[in-house]
Amino acid sequence: MNNRSENTSNEPGSVIAAVINFVQSPNKLFGDCLLFIEAAILTLIRVYAVRLIGVPEPGLIGIVLASAAMTPRLNQVLELNRTRIWSSEGNGRRVNLDSMMSGLSLFSGMFVAFMIIGIASSDSVLLKDFNFIVTRIQLDTNTVLSPERFSQGTSIFQHNLSVLITLALLSFVYRSLGAMFALGWNAGVWGVTIVLFMGGARDTELNTVVYAIIILIAIIPHLIVEASSYLVGALAAIFLSRGITIYRFNDTRLNRVLSAVGFLVILSVGLLVSGALLENYFPRLILESI
Repeated sequence: MNNRSENTSNEPGSVIAAVINFVQSPNKLFGDCLLFIEAAILTLIRVYAVRLIGVPEPGLIGIVLASAAMTPRLNQVLELNRTRIWSSEGNGRRVNLDSMMSGLSLFSGMFVAFMIIGIASSDSVLLKDFNFIVTRIQLDTNTVLSPERFSQGTSIFQHNLSVLITLALLSFVYRSLGAMFALGWNAGVWGVTIVLFMGGARDTELNTVVYAIIILIAIIPHLIVEASSYLVGALAAIFLSRGITIYRFNDTRLNRVLSAVGFLVILSVGLLVSGALLENYFPRLILESI
């Protein structure tokens, strides 16, 4: 997110965010890198702080707190989105794309942080702190990741669609908080799951680093597409939630909001289909080469 000075009236939400606000640049890529760094740092602090004070299920609580910590920043992204869209006609798609990339930067920062936590933790600590993930995905941490795990046909799309609908409902009701929790949940689950998958290297003849790289190559593409789909769906739900509560039904501005929401819904479902196809075929091609 660039031009942070446009959002100085908004509370940054944490001292980390406040410090990062001092680093301003008109470059969009640089701004998104700062969002990535902020999300990673806040996630690491939240999870390790919860571990330190001995709270039960520190992994789950860490996901909740990390998501809440990033909500003010997502609010700033959305505020900048609204300001730019209403400032001129015809730039909505470009502005929404910029917002999606900023949101994806937040997700990516949290995802990488959870991977770092997983790699830095012993197997016993990881399984204890994130046992809810092992139970949810029915993962046997002593087996090699199988190509058949991803060859599930239409069931992949059906599952991802249910996730998208749930995320959209959360975002419609709770707006930024709901969106960040859903994104934080997926970042935590996938980050830790990938680290657990990497543990299968001990049962192969491959070097641990090589095996880890193969796992990342197999999973990251469809993960990015799915996360993009969820984020676009969340943006559509937030825009709809705000639009119907701010504007009257005969207001032309509401029509513009509904048009944008419709486009985002179509884009979200299209990304979801692409992600399901990638998940069904691409990991299998990579893993069969092991």
